[in-house]
Order: sequence, then C-alpha cells, then structure tokens
Amino acid sequence: MKLLRNGIFLILVMAMSFLAAVAPSSAASRIRAAQVSYLPSRNYPQVAAEFARMRRMGLDTVILRVFQRPGDRVYPFVEARASSGVYFATDAAPVVADVLGSLTALAHAAGLKVFAWMTTLSTPLTENGAWHGRRFDPGSGSIMPCKALDPFRSEVRQRLLDLFRDLARYDIDGVLLQDDLVLRQTEGFSSAALAACLRDTGRLFSPRELFCKVRRGEDGRVYVSQLGESFQEWAAWKNRYLLKLAADFRDVARRVRPDLPFAVNLPYEVLTAPDHGLAWFSQDFDRAVEADFEYIAIMAYHRQMSAELSLPVEQAIAKVGEMAVSGVRCTRDPARLLLKLQTRDFVSARDVAPGELRDILCAVKGAGDLSLAFFPYHAALGAMTANRVAWKARSSGNPARAGLLE
Repeated sequence: MKLLRNGIFLILVMAMSFLAAVAPSSAASRIRAAQVSYLPSRNYPQVAAEFARMRRMGLDTVILRVFQRPGDRVYPFVEARASSGVYFATDAAPVVADVLGSLTALAHAAGLKVFAWMTTLSTPLTENGAWHGRRFDPGSGSIMPCKALDPFRSEVRQRLLDLFRDLARYDIDGVLLQDDLVLRQTEGFSSAALAACLRDTGRLFSPRELFCKVRRGEDGRVYVSQLGESFQEWAAWKNRYLLKLAADFRDVARRVRPDLPFAVNLPYEVLTAPDHGLAWFSQDFDRAVEADFEYIAIMAYHRQMSAELSLPVEQAIAKVGEMAVSGVRCTRDPARLLLKLQTRDFVSARDVAPGELRDILCAVKGAGDLSLAFFPYHAALGAMTANRVAWKARSSGNPARAGLLE
C-alpha cells in the first residue's frame, strides 16, 4: 500500500511540474486541483491536515462540493440541519450547515485556492416537485415530468440567481458549475419552455417533427432512433439558453465579487462526438468557448469512456490525449482548458493505479500547460506523506521527467 501511495504521489508531482515546461504562459491562471466530493475528516483540525497534504502534493486548488443532494454523503465534520441543501448561508435553499467560510479559511491557510462546486438544475429546493421540467416520453408518446428543475421557469431562474449571489459573498476564488446544467434529448416541453422557444425563435417544435422514429431496446425501454430535420435547430436554441443562464449566474455573482472566475462543466462528448454532445445534453464546446467563461471543464474520465464506448482502457487514455489537443486548439489557451482526470473507477470503486495516471499525463502533455483536476479526491491520494523536496532529491535533472522514465 505504501508503494502504491508513493507511486500516486510521484504521478501528481509530475503533473504539477513537467506540463508547465512545455507551453508558453497564458492569460488564464493555470490550476492543479483536487475536486472533493467527500472528506472523511471528522473535525476541522483533520480537514486542515487534509488541505495541508494537498498542498504538499503540489496541488494549488481545492474544488469543494457545496451542495447536498439526496444520496450524497454528508461531511462528517458538520452537524447537519437538513438532509439536503447547501453548505453556505442563504434563504434560497435549505442550509445543511454554514461551513463554507470555515473551509475556505482553512484552505487559504494551507496555501490553496477554493473553487465552490455548485449545482444548478439538480439543486434541492423545497419546491422541487412543483418546479420540474417536462420531457417527451417516446414509449407512451406523452409529456412527462423531468427529474431536473425547469430552467425556463422564472421562479427557478430567480432562486438559482439568489443562490449564486449568496455564494459569492464568501471569500472563494472561483465557481465550478455542476454538470447538471443540461437539457437532455427529449427535455424542454414545459409550458414555460414552449413560450421561451416561441419568443426566441418565432416557432414551436412538436415532438412529432423532432423525433421521427423510436425503437425498443434490449432493456425494454423505448428510445428515439431517428431525429427530424428540425432537431438540430431546437437543440442549438436550448444550448444558447443554457449558456445564457450560466452567464447570468456568473454576472449576478460578480456584482458581489467582481472578476470571480467561473468554470462550466461539460461532458466528454462535446469533444469526442460534438453532434452527440448537442443532441444528448444541449451542450456545445465551441459555443461555451465563445461565451467567455474563464475555464471550460471537461469530464475526461477515461474509465467511464472505456465502459460507455466499449474501448480498451489504453484506447480511452489515447482519446483523452486527443481531447486535450482539440480542446486547446479551440480555447487557444491551455490553462483555460480544465481537464478533469478520473482517479477512481465509478463502477468498481477501485482506485486508478499510479501507472495508469502516468499514462494519462503522458497522453495530455502535448497539449501544453493545461489546468488539471483530479476527481474524486480520496483517502489514497490524500494520505501520502512523501514531499516534493524528497522527490527532487531522488531525481536527476527534471524531476517530472525522471518520474516518467522510472
């Protein structure tokens, strides 16, 4: 176990140092981040120790989950006042515990920047059930409620704006939007959505013209098998609407904290299969770049890609490298591309081996000095006690290059 932890540590040190040597300086501030979905710490001194470990590993940013949805693990160092909600003071959602200020102070004391990782359309609001969106159900041919909030409802929009305004009152260094700011293929049929579409495009799109054919899958569910000619126009409109909403979140936050950086969080398909990214999630990489957010975060999760695309892990890793190159080509700024790398298999819950992490970093190095986030940050990464000074003492020349060759 000690060898495994030391191996992962060396890989992370490599990420912090050698990528910086292969690209020119850029306008965006390059970050190396731990994205935290859960911390096992039972009290604030243990949290402080965890943050200190992150800094010793060469990380400069911690991305903290500040939301609590049903099923999410509650941070053990808090006394929860609600089963779901947020971890900062607000009247716009239930407050589980107001701990963001304390966590931010501890992270800053350890030399880390803090990005607040916040939900949008999956935010647990008290009126959640009444504010769901609507989707077309290809099995029954009817319009059904969605699990997600309806971004077209004025009440939902205002409540989310209030949340981001209150979030910006804290001494945070940035915001990462959760990957829930999406409208899936058959979503967008509430009365508010139809009215917004008519206002923006001058027309209404019916399910019959958008979804030409359906089929029943092996799992018994009915899927759309052929899209209509109008679908692309409808999906592009939904994308524009979501990006405008994300910009509104940023703008209301900046009225409190001017120049607060925002990162939009996009699925890997926006780079590997842009048509699918737009059709399945109403997300488009090029349009996100044009929207001028400080960071474009890509969930470049190689194990997930391997499973979903039926690829060997090695080929999925190579695809991550291709994504890095194409993403930088569009952003024209390596640091602006925040590549999120997978450190644990989401199905088996096993940690990714050090050699596998090394292979990923080798795959992306040609893209330049990217911003990187390791997700999820977990005990096996945080428990390492080796330090960068010792690593450099063992290496000759460039410590990161030595790590690659060993």
